[in-house]
Amino acid sequence: MIEYFFWVFIFLIVYTYLVYPAILNIIAKKIKVSPLETDLEPFVSIIIPVYNEELCIKSKIESIFKNNYPLDKIEVIVYSDGSDDQTENIVIHLMDLHPQLKFLSHQERKGKSFVVNKLVEASKFDLILLTDANIIFEKDAIKQNLKNYSDKNIGLVASLVINQIPKDDHITYQEKKYVSWENNIKYNEGLIWGSTIAPFGACFSFRKEFFVTIPENFLVDDFFIATQVLKKNQRCILEKESLCYEELIGSVAVEFKRRKRISAGNFQNLAYFFKTFTQIFKPIGFCFWSHKGLRWFTPFFLLSILIFNFLLLDKGWIYQVVMIFQVLFYCTPLTVYVASKLKSINKLVKFAHYFLMMNIALMIGFFNYLRGIEVGYWDITQRRR
Repeated sequence: MIEYFFWVFIFLIVYTYLVYPAILNIIAKKIKVSPLETDLEPFVSIIIPVYNEELCIKSKIESIFKNNYPLDKIEVIVYSDGSDDQTENIVIHLMDLHPQLKFLSHQERKGKSFVVNKLVEASKFDLILLTDANIIFEKDAIKQNLKNYSDKNIGLVASLVINQIPKDDHITYQEKKYVSWENNIKYNEGLIWGSTIAPFGACFSFRKEFFVTIPENFLVDDFFIATQVLKKNQRCILEKESLCYEELIGSVAVEFKRRKRISAGNFQNLAYFFKTFTQIFKPIGFCFWSHKGLRWFTPFFLLSILIFNFLLLDKGWIYQVVMIFQVLFYCTPLTVYVASKLKSINKLVKFAHYFLMMNIALMIGFFNYLRGIEVGYWDITQRRR
């Protein structure tokens, strides 16, 4: 029985990280994509939740008003969740230049879900584009995103966020590659089934009519919003022509902390939507477990594989070889540290270390979820000055 579960858990990890993406690529290549030829320029409310974003909020707002989109068809609402820096003063100054810009705030921090709920409530248009303060739009980003709403069955459209890194360190490079790989999976899910699971929350639009109030202590609002749209049999897709940019400069510690928060939020959503995700023969259930669910449980698979491997060492050479690879894998934090001092490190070791740290963060996030989450605060990523 131990031997059976040992190989099943290995298969599940290989399936979610390698087999499932490969299957999507094969199917997607057989689908002919007809370009949308439309001049659709619907009214849109662009909403930006912020907390202490003085370093980037001006650039963000300017990138919106420099977009190739009719200014008389947009409103931009910035909502501050208790910022105590110069964010408010910067936005108020820009309001004199842009009449479409509005600013809302409260003094005590309430959490991002609370802010998003307030922003949607304050929005006057039927289409809403939710975006982070550090995401800079390409000139056609808004139009390319919103053109998809010519299809009445589309309820949510994610933009393609491209990570920019100022230097090749051992965390941002791996994060950039991971996000790029993730975006390809999400694009293929949308193309094949219209079931993009968890759009990258930095920039996506949705129809206001399908929005459901987010529980105030939820940490991962994008997953919640997208799943509610999918539950209403609406398509969720990723639009590769809607380009946005984000600069990554986070350290291992910063990324690790972010992953823990996201993990806790993931399990909040899993508990909330568990009945929905049991529909494994429908796209929403199949895509969820293939893409997200199995990954969220990968830390427990890895721990079980390690324990089972110890118990199976006398069963043959294959188990001894697997154990050697596992030992090398769990030693990557030390390997990365030593190699970084020598200024040379193999990219394979970097990715192994990134994968290990990501799964440790997932496990910690799970236990944080079990302890209970009272307020859905979010921390901004480190910004460049």
